[in-house]
Amino acid sequence: MPRDIDGLPVVTKSDANADAIISLTVQSNTRNTLDLSDYAENVIGQQLITIPGVSTLQIWGQRKYAMRLRIYPDKLAAYKLTVQDIQNALNRENVELPAGKIAGDNTELVVRTTGQLHSEDDFNNMIIFNDGDQLIRFKDVGLAELGPENEETILRESGIPMVGIALVPQPGSNYIEIADEFYKRLEKIKVDLPSDIKIGIALDNTTFVKKSITEVEETLLIAITLVVIIIYLFFRDWLVAIRPLIDIPVSLVGAMFIMYIAGFSINVLTLLAIVLATGVLVDDGIVVTENIYKKIEAGLSPNKAAIEGTKEIFFAVVSTSVTLAAVFLPVVFMEGFVGRLFREFGVVIAGAVLISAFVSLTLTPMLNARLVRKDKKHSKFYEKTEPFFQRMNQAYENSLKWFMEARWRAWTILGSAVALIFILGRSLPSELSPLEDRNWLRLLITAPEGASYEYTDNFIVKISDVIEDSIPEKNGLLTVTARVLLVQEQ
Repeated sequence: MPRDIDGLPVVTKSDANADAIISLTVQSNTRNTLDLSDYAENVIGQQLITIPGVSTLQIWGQRKYAMRLRIYPDKLAAYKLTVQDIQNALNRENVELPAGKIAGDNTELVVRTTGQLHSEDDFNNMIIFNDGDQLIRFKDVGLAELGPENEETILRESGIPMVGIALVPQPGSNYIEIADEFYKRLEKIKVDLPSDIKIGIALDNTTFVKKSITEVEETLLIAITLVVIIIYLFFRDWLVAIRPLIDIPVSLVGAMFIMYIAGFSINVLTLLAIVLATGVLVDDGIVVTENIYKKIEAGLSPNKAAIEGTKEIFFAVVSTSVTLAAVFLPVVFMEGFVGRLFREFGVVIAGAVLISAFVSLTLTPMLNARLVRKDKKHSKFYEKTEPFFQRMNQAYENSLKWFMEARWRAWTILGSAVALIFILGRSLPSELSPLEDRNWLRLLITAPEGASYEYTDNFIVKISDVIEDSIPEKNGLLTVTARVLLVQEQ
């Protein structure tokens, strides 16, 4: 590395556009930002950087200690010196070099010349120029003071300066595991935290991931419940209705086994695939069950009806499942970001469909042969609703005959559908994925140049008034204009 490189080289493993997922704020009413930055980086940060899956830590509002040399141009010109002379003096005086060694019979001591400048007085008394008659020190042309390295950034809350520690994950890391470990270590940090320092959570993007997974789990539960209810309403037999509660878990376990083999995780996309597959999983089972019960009502024994009914519908079940799998499997071969995003979705749903076909041709016939009432009497609900289904079947039969008598209607409907595809497809906007409503609003407020702003009691009220009004929407993003009380600096 070049000798004049500033600092040590650092190697990090992270995406170029990786964003922080969790940020921790550190603030105090007694300590300045320099002390907070040092405590946040060297005490708290060292306990968080070792969390598995964390790539780097971002220190927001950080102010590192630095010796600032303020030069007065008029005094510098009066002594006929330049800034380069001060630079040369720093390179000459602010060094630490070995001065040799002292050797004895039994010992050997290394002599080190301490030449580095540390305090404000050391820099102020640094000799800039000496020709024998005139001695010019830095305090003659400027002033050295200990201060922050960067004075252009600040992080404050309610007027109190603070420092933020943000965790940036490694590529492919599990955000939920990072968040869980983060909160465990946060409790340990609070135990040893000084009384004058207060920490808080400013940002936690994993909350939205957890909520999304919870919503998908709720949707999965609702889907299974609706499947049971719909099957009962058509078969009107609870023994048949609860059969999917056995088929669905078996198929879902098989789908998760595929996820395990492929190295996938339980995330929003894989859970979405499982939710969509839940309806598909019972399709084959319902077809097989209906055909078996048709044989039982014709007078066959349950075992023979299960065998004959499954043989009769075998080809239809296999062809339907393979067709569905063929629709989703091509997603695996997509390239780029879209392919990486939906590859897990396509593999999971295609695998779940194929497993459901196997279950419907093996487990479902066995269950239908065993889960049959020994008495062939129908329930009162069955008897009262049967006329409705008979009328529905008759109506379907009449409409089918009417359609078959004039087959030209099929070409008309097909042509209309193709035309609507192009008309509606061109009018609909396109995007990779819809924007997620996270139920929070972020305001970016810019103050005029040369002005500072302060928060007032009416600040939140003013923002609320703006939000309650009609907010213009552009490209799916909400644009909010908030008024802030500005105080001109003197």
